[in-house]
Amino acid sequence: MHLSRRYGLMMVALVSLFVLAVGNGVAQTEEQKQSPKQAQPQTAAPASKERSLNVIRIDVRGNRIINTNTILNNIKTRIGAELNQQMINDDVKRLYGTGFFQDIRIDIEEAAAGVRLIVVVDEKPVIRRVVIEGNVLLKEREIRKELGFVEGQTLDEFSINEGVNKLKDRYAGKGFRFAKVRYRVETDRVTKEATVFVTVEEGVKYRINQVTFEGVKSFKERRLKKLIKTKPRALWLLRFGRFKEEKFKEDLDRLAAFYQSQGFLDARAAHEFGYDERNGKIKIVVKIDEGKRYYAGRVDLKGAKVVPESEIWQRLNMLPGTVFSQQGLAEEMKTIRDYYYRYGYMNVQIAPTVNLNRDTQKVDVMYQIDEGDLYFVDKVKIRGNTKTKDIVIRRELRIRPGEKFDGDAVDKSKQRLENLGFFEEVSYDTEPASAPNRRDIVFKVKEKRTGELSFGAGVSSIDQFVGFAEIAQRNFDLLNWPRFTGAGQSIALKGRWGTITRDFEFSFDEPYLFNKPISFGLDVYDVRTENRNVDWREERMGIGTTFGKALTDFLSTGIGYKIERVRLFDIESDAAPDVLLFSGTNLLSRLRIFLNRDTRNSVFFPTKGSVAGVSGELIGSFLGGDQDYYIFQANATKYWSFGGGKHVIETRIRGGVTDDIGSEKVPVFDRFFAGGFGTVRGYNFRRVGPIEGGSAIGGNTMAIVNLEYTFPLPYLDNFKGAVFIDAGDIESESYKLDFGEFRVSIGPGVKINTPIGPLAFYYGLPIVNRDIEDRNGRFEFSLSRSF
Repeated sequence: MHLSRRYGLMMVALVSLFVLAVGNGVAQTEEQKQSPKQAQPQTAAPASKERSLNVIRIDVRGNRIINTNTILNNIKTRIGAELNQQMINDDVKRLYGTGFFQDIRIDIEEAAAGVRLIVVVDEKPVIRRVVIEGNVLLKEREIRKELGFVEGQTLDEFSINEGVNKLKDRYAGKGFRFAKVRYRVETDRVTKEATVFVTVEEGVKYRINQVTFEGVKSFKERRLKKLIKTKPRALWLLRFGRFKEEKFKEDLDRLAAFYQSQGFLDARAAHEFGYDERNGKIKIVVKIDEGKRYYAGRVDLKGAKVVPESEIWQRLNMLPGTVFSQQGLAEEMKTIRDYYYRYGYMNVQIAPTVNLNRDTQKVDVMYQIDEGDLYFVDKVKIRGNTKTKDIVIRRELRIRPGEKFDGDAVDKSKQRLENLGFFEEVSYDTEPASAPNRRDIVFKVKEKRTGELSFGAGVSSIDQFVGFAEIAQRNFDLLNWPRFTGAGQSIALKGRWGTITRDFEFSFDEPYLFNKPISFGLDVYDVRTENRNVDWREERMGIGTTFGKALTDFLSTGIGYKIERVRLFDIESDAAPDVLLFSGTNLLSRLRIFLNRDTRNSVFFPTKGSVAGVSGELIGSFLGGDQDYYIFQANATKYWSFGGGKHVIETRIRGGVTDDIGSEKVPVFDRFFAGGFGTVRGYNFRRVGPIEGGSAIGGNTMAIVNLEYTFPLPYLDNFKGAVFIDAGDIESESYKLDFGEFRVSIGPGVKINTPIGPLAFYYGLPIVNRDIEDRNGRFEFSLSRSF
């Protein structure tokens, strides 16, 4: 019996152990099922999940600096809302995103009525002080500006590192190539305030002493040196000589790109530095590995159906035997694409297949053309014109709805809008339209200021001292009160007074009278001139009108009438008889007709094309005046460019003749004069031509030729260099020229773009038919673009 009882107790113990083991296994399994939820970042979930729980309270702990409301405003969980674990996780991410905290968690406590959320934050320290140490070259305020972080900001290691790197770059730009910048942070754990110490070791200031090349075989070093911006220090321009890492890398890329554009497809540019620590000098050796030069081999076209292949071949330049380059390949593809655009195939695709043979140094190219569909214009839209009326823009466009898409017409429209001078930017794009083979064309413009109010004073080689004032509006609208802008009209009131001249002028121009291609101009003026090198003073007052008509996009004609009073006074007692003959007041009635042709690519800064004009003017007593004579004039200017339009050659030819009708002579004030800026530079003002008694009296026949080459000056974006040659002559007799009497001058010049307009400086040296007074040449300058 005792045995049975003992056996029973053992069975109970074994069963209890089994139940306990099973229970622990189940508990462990439940723990494992719960562990993913406990792994949710920085949150603790309630134990019970059998009923939905609402948030009844949200508390914030740990914040000393950041306001509690600021924290609550950056989370989306709200009191009264149902508890949402995903939203809580997102709230943690949002709080981290503020950049204020280095540690965040949201605890969840279950209560009878719901749950309580406790947002526990550990704030990042706040910068209390920034201490700069070791700086000599840069002032503390300059360093602080580069660092970018200041007292009161939250401490952010990323921002500090970014500022330190910017400061290193600033030092490198100043020549301290090996300057070291370090920082350390000391934080008060109680107040959470930090002091950032920035320590600078400036080191030696280096300047570039020499730049040499190795491995150059196919080009002159001089040509390569012009391509790079890293240059030795020059006494005449002290900003050279500074070494800038990024600029130098760009130089190496530019050199490699240049070689590749010349057919050296494998060309590479490397470098080697030599440092003279004692004298602070850097010697740079640029090492060029030219590699082989490649040429175009076989060139094929496939897929051309609408456009004859012969017309495409006429426009290609990279033909068999010519230098091959990726740049040339891209230009050829653009040429083909543009030609198809001209015919309305605006989605043409050109896929080149290039086969390079390194042994023969030949590159075969096959252009596979997928012409696509012919497109038509659906709508022409205009965007961005906040001041200029739509009609002012539309009348310049050369593409119309319903027409076949024409890339040339679109480009011409863009150019005409740019020539208006009303917009900072002009661009165009296309948009899908109502049918698959139709496109809307959208012209986008950005308005710029067209009104001017200017005044000031200056000097010129003709006027010496000159003061000026002007109020003008180039996009005027007479009927748009009170803004008076947007119709494309121009109006100006100008005044100028100087040592020699004093003039006032009012002008108004309407380019499209009644929205027709007819222009109208009105001028009222009062000009007084005290001419140097002549024996009289001159005053002109008048009013004139002009009507013009555009015959084509390039050709226009017109007629004008002007009535003016010309008065010669303060005449010297020993003045020439021709001057005395017209002393006092002369009333002139002038009728003028003209024909102009203009194909320039830009009205403001032309680089190609030409502009030419002829005019005839009749001054007659039958029109109500005192004198009878005529004036014929012709001029032509041609532009050539190369180097992407940066180098421009400009040639200008002018000729004119005047003669009396009857027995009277042509008045001295309407004859031709030359010499000085605007005619033949280097000679004294009005000293080219007939001289009588030491005074210039002008002539009846004029011929002037100017040739000028303008080129960019390295690193001076607003400056351009120039060299010129001028030639000209004025003859006293009509229809007579003596080429043996031509005056010729040469010289250099500089042009500067300034906010008040382009400045031009020249030194002209006469070389043919010099007078004694002209032998030393002359310095010429003016506020003007043209010569």
